[in-house]
Amino acid sequence: MVLELLSLLLATLWGDRPILTSQSRVLAAPDRVLVRFMDEHTRHACEQAGYRVVREIPEIGYSVVQTPWGQVDETIHLLQKHGWVAEAYPDRAYALAYTPNDPLFPSQWNLHRMQLPQAWDWTRGRPDVVVAVLDTGVDYTHPELVPNLWVNTQEVPQNGVDEDGNGLVDDHLGYDFAYNDPDPMDDHGHGTACAGIVAAAGDNNLMLTGVAFQCRIMCVKIGLSNGYSYDSMFAPGIIYAAQMGAKVQSISYFSDDLTPVLRAATDYAWSLGSLLIVAAGNYNEPLPLYPAGYDRAVGVAALSTSDRKASFSNMGSWVDVAAPGVGIYATTLGGGSTSSFAGTSAAAPNAAGVAALLWSWMPHARIETIREALEYSAEPVPDPVVGAYVNYGIVNANRALQYLREATFLPDGVALWNPIAPTLHWVSPHRIPVQGGTVTLAGRYFGWNRLWGRVMLDNRSLPVLEWTDSKIVVAIPPGARPGELQVIVRGVPTQRFRLERSFAPNIRAAAPHDLQIKGYTAGARVSGGFQELRLADNLPLVAQARSDNGNIVFYLLVRGLDKDRVQGNLSLTYRRRGDSLPSGVADRIELYDFATGSYPYGSFVQVFQAPTPSTAYQTTTVSIASPSRYISYEGDIFMRIILEGAGGNGRLLIDQLLVEWQE
Repeated sequence: MVLELLSLLLATLWGDRPILTSQSRVLAAPDRVLVRFMDEHTRHACEQAGYRVVREIPEIGYSVVQTPWGQVDETIHLLQKHGWVAEAYPDRAYALAYTPNDPLFPSQWNLHRMQLPQAWDWTRGRPDVVVAVLDTGVDYTHPELVPNLWVNTQEVPQNGVDEDGNGLVDDHLGYDFAYNDPDPMDDHGHGTACAGIVAAAGDNNLMLTGVAFQCRIMCVKIGLSNGYSYDSMFAPGIIYAAQMGAKVQSISYFSDDLTPVLRAATDYAWSLGSLLIVAAGNYNEPLPLYPAGYDRAVGVAALSTSDRKASFSNMGSWVDVAAPGVGIYATTLGGGSTSSFAGTSAAAPNAAGVAALLWSWMPHARIETIREALEYSAEPVPDPVVGAYVNYGIVNANRALQYLREATFLPDGVALWNPIAPTLHWVSPHRIPVQGGTVTLAGRYFGWNRLWGRVMLDNRSLPVLEWTDSKIVVAIPPGARPGELQVIVRGVPTQRFRLERSFAPNIRAAAPHDLQIKGYTAGARVSGGFQELRLADNLPLVAQARSDNGNIVFYLLVRGLDKDRVQGNLSLTYRRRGDSLPSGVADRIELYDFATGSYPYGSFVQVFQAPTPSTAYQTTTVSIASPSRYISYEGDIFMRIILEGAGGNGRLLIDQLLVEWQE
């Protein structure tokens, strides 16, 4: 009784704020977990033991179980110990993509940058194309939003009856999955701003114009008044939007090291033809966040008014496109507007509005066609310092509509574009044992139809396990010889990447990619990447120090590992030298330790430090114990290299950087 009262008191004082769980160290709801029961018998046994199921997500087979306050990991342990559940996870928390409060331009430059005036000559949207705004709710009384609100015509409001039989009573304007009621009113402001960017009414002589100003906005509230969302709110919101007919979902939330719950919801929405357009995050790093990083979601970086990556925006080959994300006009609570909404939170609804216009032009198009038109038409404008910071380019509505207008369609509705040369970015692992195994190839323009392409190892076609437009997974058969990997799509080949043989049994190796140097605005530079780091060939990656403090700090990403299959220790091979460095400086390598908390709530751990050689290259091998703590659920290793006191002209030349592991 005392423990129950204490739990109730803590819940009352803490409210809906997330906690950092005691053992798994993730930001999560303090009083519930997501589970997949073994069967109805084990579900009944769990309920008989006092664990209450508070929400069902039947489409993907998960249930939400209430726990004593703060007993998240402990409850998971007990449920697994009794054999009641096949899977159990904390109810992960999501933070809003932060929106800086710095006004830049007092006009809707975003519309002109994406060539909306030209696109509107073809379509301004249509009311049967619905964009779900999954956020903190929407101010459905705002005069700029009222004309474009989606209404569930099968539901009579406020009569306490579920007329449409979808399990939600009175969801006339959408639904509030945060507080589990039919009122999706915004009590934060973030969602209202995003809704206005997507589809604020146009031609009404009021305030501003949305990107797709004749489309409809579905209000799907997944965020609490403090801005946080959770898997148990997020996943049902995605599923609801897809089931209720939203062609596009605009999502300005992100988190890092996820459970399978949100991936399952994302894949479910894709299967129903609902396209997720998601903010990539605002940490100014190349480290992936989700759901933006999922293959079946479109990740969006933020573009600045100077046509460069916004200083705060995340980047990397896992981010698909960029859209305006600084100084954006948006609607506000209470019927007003602002000219200073910013962040990848602003970029995502800009891109979502363009996707809605594409579906307005071609309402019966396949989801793959809409995504290809959005991405293939993007302008490949690289940042002059960080290079191509997204996989495809900058969203351009007019070019995207032109792609649709000029496409040839097969009888099954598949779009046949003019052949675009596919590009291969990286391969992981690029060294495999004689036993064979799986290899991931990442790039772009592979297409969504695996029948149109193949992966070759020299003259041998490899079995394909997974194929998307930006990622392919193939099986390397046992005994396969080293050779040249190449993707061929409709007869057009990529460049070749060398697949190497490991002489030790079950040993695999991968080089990092998706590099970004911190503080590039202060003169820092980095040139090179995956290709330069694979081999010890005296063709190095070069990192230039910041001019203001003489430091070199840059982030790297290693992908393609399997957290559950890695055995023994990780091995890190590092070959580097300095150039124009002061004497006595040292460089170090740090890996993010997911056991200390989900990113960025935990910490990086130093695994290597030594004086930087100033003349000849020096090779070091480091053994790293407990490898699973450094690998995310998605198979990523987050790495950073730091050299302090390099001076204004100091450089670090890295000829090889490899991670080796055993499965």
